[in-house]
Amino acid sequence: MKDLLLRGLVRAPGLRLILVEATDLSRMARMLHGLAPTSAAVFAEAIAAGLLLGALQKERTRVNLSLEVDGPLSGVLVDADTDGNIRGRIRRPDVHFPGDPSVGPRAALGGSGTLSVLRDGGEGKFYRGSVEFVPGTLTENLRRYFAASEQVATVLDVRVLPAGREPLGAVAGIVVQKMPEGSLEALEQIGRRLEAGAFRDALAGGLGGEALARAVVGDDLEVLSTGEVSYLCNCDRARAVNAVSALGPDGIRSVLAEERQVVIDCEFCKKRYVIDEAELADIARRLEGGVPGGAKA
Repeated sequence: MKDLLLRGLVRAPGLRLILVEATDLSRMARMLHGLAPTSAAVFAEAIAAGLLLGALQKERTRVNLSLEVDGPLSGVLVDADTDGNIRGRIRRPDVHFPGDPSVGPRAALGGSGTLSVLRDGGEGKFYRGSVEFVPGTLTENLRRYFAASEQVATVLDVRVLPAGREPLGAVAGIVVQKMPEGSLEALEQIGRRLEAGAFRDALAGGLGGEALARAVVGDDLEVLSTGEVSYLCNCDRARAVNAVSALGPDGIRSVLAEERQVVIDCEFCKKRYVIDEAELADIARRLEGGVPGGAKA
């Protein structure tokens, strides 16, 4: 199955659907962050959930999904846009509970904490919603978030299925929402199908793309678009320089005296930026000269 982002409508009952498949992307993210199996499973679940949330956003905006929990995993954050691009970080990459792979993620997350969603509303406006994390999976708590914080009736499912020794055998998620004139009864019926395992079973059976979506919502699905998903970080050297500039001239000269360079590692993509002695001295001089952010004139 190829990773994808699918948008569609179920016209007769007035529902909209988003499906994401992110198996290869999640495996790549596991390698990038060096994740043990349980950490990898939770991160993959967050990636698929984040892509769904991003696809629900208005055009050219972003959304953050974060978990702060009391379990060994401690925390996870993913940042997605409307075009199927996502990045993320996990606080404890080394968590693994051998045995039943459906139990490990629950144990890793613990029993209390907070699930938060930060939405970019455009024009510099941001909206945060959160719910108390209760014992369970990320997806179970995300359902509670939609029930408590969103104005649109929503059902969803995210699945991370192992395959033999591979913890990320298949990673996918689906969200279905009622449109303004849509049928709540039809949406609730789909919700019951999800609870009964329709999405899990279809994914385990090897279905993907349109066939996977139809296994949940039926043959009235009209596919509006399909696109790719990718792990994409927007860090760059200019951001690293801005971070150093925030130290101010005195702070930079202190670094020059002690370390002679600044090394910044991006938590999302592991890219390393080295600001050497000569560049640090140049940034300090420009800051003293009143150039904002130490940017070159």
